[in-house]
Amino acid sequence: MTVERDMMIRDLKGLIDIPSISSDKVAVEEALDYVLKLGEQMGMRCEKVADGQVGIIEIGQGDETFGILTHVDVVNAGREELWKSPPFACEVRDGNLYGRGAIDDKGPTVAVLHAMGAAMENGKPFHKTVRLVVGTQEETEWTDMDCYTKHYPLPDYGFTPDGDFPIGNVEKGCMDVTLRFPVALVDEASPQIVGLEAGTAFNIVPDSCSVLLSDGRVIVTEGKAVHTCAPEKGENAIFQMPGLLEGVTPNGFSQVLEMVTEFFSDCTAPKLGLRTKEEYFAGEFIHRTVFTPVLITTSGSFVEVGINVRFAYTTTEDELLDVFNRLCQEYGGEVAGITSLPAVFVSRNTPFLEVLSAAYEESTGFPPDFVLGYGGSYAKAMPGIVSFGPILPGMKDCCHEENEYIPLKALEKNCEIYYRAIEGIAQCEKSFRR
Repeated sequence: MTVERDMMIRDLKGLIDIPSISSDKVAVEEALDYVLKLGEQMGMRCEKVADGQVGIIEIGQGDETFGILTHVDVVNAGREELWKSPPFACEVRDGNLYGRGAIDDKGPTVAVLHAMGAAMENGKPFHKTVRLVVGTQEETEWTDMDCYTKHYPLPDYGFTPDGDFPIGNVEKGCMDVTLRFPVALVDEASPQIVGLEAGTAFNIVPDSCSVLLSDGRVIVTEGKAVHTCAPEKGENAIFQMPGLLEGVTPNGFSQVLEMVTEFFSDCTAPKLGLRTKEEYFAGEFIHRTVFTPVLITTSGSFVEVGINVRFAYTTTEDELLDVFNRLCQEYGGEVAGITSLPAVFVSRNTPFLEVLSAAYEESTGFPPDFVLGYGGSYAKAMPGIVSFGPILPGMKDCCHEENEYIPLKALEKNCEIYYRAIEGIAQCEKSFRR
């Protein structure tokens, strides 16, 4: 395999420099067009589908399709003052490439593109189609994949480079729940809460929480933002607030704040009464269901609380909705909104996973294994999809954090692994359909 490292760096820097936050549809489309142009320059078949929300980049041919699912949208930069370099002005330093999206998911997208290009140039015939599906709304409500899966043919199997190596064949489900509570004030002269705000997105542990008091004071707590798939790695600013409110008259706002702290400061939320289940299913580690309060907003006489749930494979959406309804009944609120994506379970005996395992072992020298994916990836969008990188053993997972980066050596190693996977599947006459 021959890939020019400088070209990968150039292409990734150009992609990171586009501030394609999911809500900015103009910038997101610009990022998608940029990737499609890279594919066209490499001689690949490219088109935009699903009302412009999805890009398709293909090489090879055959009745069987090997799918690779990536995305070019990113979360917001968080507290930009904590970045050592601008989040959307990519910088290379100390052997790392810094910028929002470097590891989630722009770096892997560029690595896959160059792996596909290397496969085109190795002189071997293709027996299958390789289809790179590039989404634009992965960090939000998945309108891109909803449209694509309804109207376009799905690959037979494949992976998304949006998790951990070796192979993420099991992935937690993801639910975003909005709870709404009335917050009546009390008739007291002493200070009381009249406004409560926290967080920026459903998939980021909030690094800031602010309370507005009736005497005009504002109290702010600061935490550490991390991806909600592993909230224990961060510091939730919401939980720090109750300890700073001594002398503040209790009212509806403070009751909501105390409720959130009481039920969710332990991320497994045992006080919700959700039935405890085993951490293994069919021999696979599935972990526990984890709850993270991520958003609090004040609107008139109501406060809305956003909870992100990463639920284990054996936990059902109905069970979760039931415990949230019970909580709302106890505190006089209601479930105001809910979105959910299913958990993933792909048998480790699925044929194409043998090739992914071999590609990983041959490239890294590490033994292949199967791991649980704690985050939410496009593996949930289609059957037969697993997560496959980009996080290598010993590598920091800093997605959704300030100063997000990907080591340049890891970018190159990702490209090598993906090249071996493409070669082993698409340039092999053997069928990998089950």
